[in-house]
Amino acid sequence: MTWTTIFAFAGDAMWVIALAIMFGASRQAWGQTQGRQKVRFLGGQMPRGIALWFLPTAAFVASLWLALQARETAEETAMVVFGVRAVSAPLLALLHLRWLKDALKP
Repeated sequence: MTWTTIFAFAGDAMWVIALAIMFGASRQAWGQTQGRQKVRFLGGQMPRGIALWFLPTAAFVASLWLALQARETAEETAMVVFGVRAVSAPLLALLHLRWLKDALKP
């Protein structure tokens, strides 16, 4: 097993955890905001579906692209791609939780 493969699997694991947190939190927020057509989002009001599901969906698409890059990368750049994946996954999860905190305010 090469370092490239190990870094790819480790990055996958980080993204799985981050996406599980994001989708789970969105699902909980969806249940808590029933009956509300719009919720707070980025300083304004947005429809509930967009405000709660936009970032997890965009992060999922980004994770697929990064996973493909991790598998196609040369051994010299495998650590750099892993670093990008290791930093971006938790940062997007934290950003999403911050947005949900604001969206759940009455």
